Amino acid sequence: MSDTSLDDIDLFFKARSVAIYGASATPNSVGQSIVQNFIKPQYTGKVYGVNPKYSSVLGVPCYPSLQEIPDPIDMVIVAVPAQLTPRVFKDIAKKKTKAAIVVSGGFSETGPKGAALENEIVEIAKKNGVRIIGPNCVGVIDTQTHIDTFFLPEHRCGRPRPSNVANISLVSQSGAFAAAIADWTAELGLGISKIISLGNKSDVDDDDLLCYLSDDSSTQVICYYTEGYDPLQGRSFFNTAKTVTPNKPILVVKSGRGERAKEAASSHTGSLAGSDRVADAAYKQAGIIRAENFEYMFDMAKALAMQPPAKGDRVLMVTNGGGLGVMATDAIEVLGLAIPPPSSNLKEKLQERLPPYCALRNPIDVVGDGDSQRYDAVFEETISSDEYDIFVVGMLLQTPSLGMDITNHIANYSRQSGKPFVVISMGGGFTTKAGEIMELMGVPTYATGEKGALAAWALAKYGEIRYGKDFRKTADFDKS
Repeated sequence: MSDTSLDDIDLFFKARSVAIYGASATPNSVGQSIVQNFIKPQYTGKVYGVNPKYSSVLGVPCYPSLQEIPDPIDMVIVAVPAQLTPRVFKDIAKKKTKAAIVVSGGFSETGPKGAALENEIVEIAKKNGVRIIGPNCVGVIDTQTHIDTFFLPEHRCGRPRPSNVANISLVSQSGAFAAAIADWTAELGLGISKIISLGNKSDVDDDDLLCYLSDDSSTQVICYYTEGYDPLQGRSFFNTAKTVTPNKPILVVKSGRGERAKEAASSHTGSLAGSDRVADAAYKQAGIIRAENFEYMFDMAKALAMQPPAKGDRVLMVTNGGGLGVMATDAIEVLGLAIPPPSSNLKEKLQERLPPYCALRNPIDVVGDGDSQRYDAVFEETISSDEYDIFVVGMLLQTPSLGMDITNHIANYSRQSGKPFVVISMGGGFTTKAGEIMELMGVPTYATGEKGALAAWALAKYGEIRYGKDFRKTADFDKS
């Protein structure tokens, strides 16, 4: 990581004036797509193009070089062929601009000639205090400031939105992966603060972004996709992560497990995939949670952004559907969490308040004719007993006796108890709507028992990371 102040990293997300080097009037071109992002009314800063062919592009004033632009420029987006970039960076340095995103490819990922070009622009940048994201990337999306350098048309690649209850930031080495996540999270409605594609990591790297995001109030959970680490950068990243994870969760998906995947990673971004076992050990020591794939990562991230970490691993499953309870409990057990039955004292209290045909083991089944009052009875008694650390709630709304008011009941107990709640709501449009309502109230909701179990595991795992292993520990979290 560079010694430069993180204020320089801030420019990538809060630039009030932007120049697109390679702005183009050609439809469907990279240079035009980036200009289109910045002429949306949501971005309120100044926008300029740089291309001697045009005086304007889509109504944006265009100049032959940065020097002709009458105003200072906070950030330049470079979208010209690789061989032209040294000249571009001399122009950037002369303009005294301090942030540049290079979306162009053709650098170290292509071999020695490309690496020489990359080294040349990095040398110019370092001498003049310019920070670089890229090259060979799609850059950044910030849903708060509406900076968007992704050169992918919005009708093909949706843009995520911020959330009032949960915001996740993703740092990705792969531009394609970053774009897919932007599109996917937009479709799902997941709350996203920032997506950053680092490409070849010629300057700004994982560690720089970790330092920045750890202090970013709009980021609640930090996610990474990586293909490998430079040895020095990797050591710095893990040392930084140790200081961050006690305060903010970090999740990672790392590819390059097999030899062929390592070769692909090297040709893709010029990275060194390294030993997967060494990476696993480093993640564990730093308190980073590794996910098998991006779907698992975001299932866990959503729970960690919405709910407090668990202060133990004892899970209570409450449901109005026996099959769902069995399926979810099975998944919870496979992940190594504890599923203790209620104590005899707690069971007696539940028996006094519930019909005799309700199952009072774990899971507790309020059965198909159960209403919100039965859930109330279970929550009141089990929360006051302090026998459980995490509540996984099955909410099957196909039954006529369970009304939409259950969403308010669950959300209230979640807020008042200070214990993490996870909801599983299986079904079609009606139950999907209920899940959306739940998440607006800050309770993560999942369509399957396996997803809900993974969310519960993440809350327990991060509780162990944050609080240490001295709190109630009845299972080995590392079984999985």
